[in-house]
Amino acid sequence: MTRRSILSAGLALTILFVGMILAPRESVSGTTNFPKIDIKLAHVIPAETSVNKGALKFAELMKERTGGAINVQVFPNGQLGSEKDIVEQVRNGLIHMATIGGTFLANIDGWGAMGVFAMPYIFKAATEEEQWPVFNKLARGPIMKEATAKAPAISGLRALDTNWFYGMRHLTTGKKQVTKADDLKGMKIRTPDAPLARLPMAALGAAVTPMSMQEVYSALQMGVVDGQENPINTVYTAKLYEVQKYITLTGHQTQNLCAIINEKFFQGLSPELRAIFEKSAVEAADYQSDLQIKVNKENLEDMKKKGAVVNTVNRPEFTEKTKNAWKEFEAKLGKGLYEKIVAAQN
Repeated sequence: MTRRSILSAGLALTILFVGMILAPRESVSGTTNFPKIDIKLAHVIPAETSVNKGALKFAELMKERTGGAINVQVFPNGQLGSEKDIVEQVRNGLIHMATIGGTFLANIDGWGAMGVFAMPYIFKAATEEEQWPVFNKLARGPIMKEATAKAPAISGLRALDTNWFYGMRHLTTGKKQVTKADDLKGMKIRTPDAPLARLPMAALGAAVTPMSMQEVYSALQMGVVDGQENPINTVYTAKLYEVQKYITLTGHQTQNLCAIINEKFFQGLSPELRAIFEKSAVEAADYQSDLQIKVNKENLEDMKKKGAVVNTVNRPEFTEKTKNAWKEFEAKLGKGLYEKIVAAQN
């Protein structure tokens, strides 16, 4: 027997053993006794946000539905590292779960299709209240299930849910108010350092300047960049309104997060327990998304009271300027996917 055969056999026995341990057992009374497991769930979003409240809701639902057997420990605010670090920990089985940005997940082999939702103005609805149910229908529907069917096997990661809604991304600037698309030409605008995140501002003619969120406040304060773009709640919690007078409601991109889990661990669970994980992730997402939409509106009104100057834009004008930007990513998304998502909104 070769060394490779011995290792393969050992791995198979390990997986079988884990599956036996994690399978639910029937008590004398007939109720299910789930195995006791401590789950680690990490993310990089601050503890006071709706995302963390959603993660805590997931923990509460898991505990309730398994009679206290599944204990989910939530690690917010990058306690376990950057988004990249956290994903690698989930992939390698060091931690079980994470909530990560949809644009980040789209960079992982097998998950490229998720990037379709980050395309500029792909959603016809112009408000978050209108976008959320459409996003739910599409992200959880048959088109995306087919497009990502092989992703867990390829990546070692499974998405329990793909729409922890974070909201529309808007533009802030310090000295120059943006009222039309051409105003952005040549302006230095900070974006996250990811191709999908840079796409809308680049298509609008801005001089895109990627940098980490931790550097943004000081960069704006010192004039290293002219502006940045983020969902309203992020602008508010990071206090960017202190160094950015103007908030332009461009709504150029819609951001979601995804609840992911280690695929090998997930497959080692019983079917009943897997179903509880999936159901709880979706319900926690709905709870978090509802909170996020409300807090985005509240934060915007509060920033107005603090002196921020808020304006809207001609959405069709901005849509026209970015209408072909998605073609750069067609190969990664999958041929025909963009058109399917657009058509499904009719």
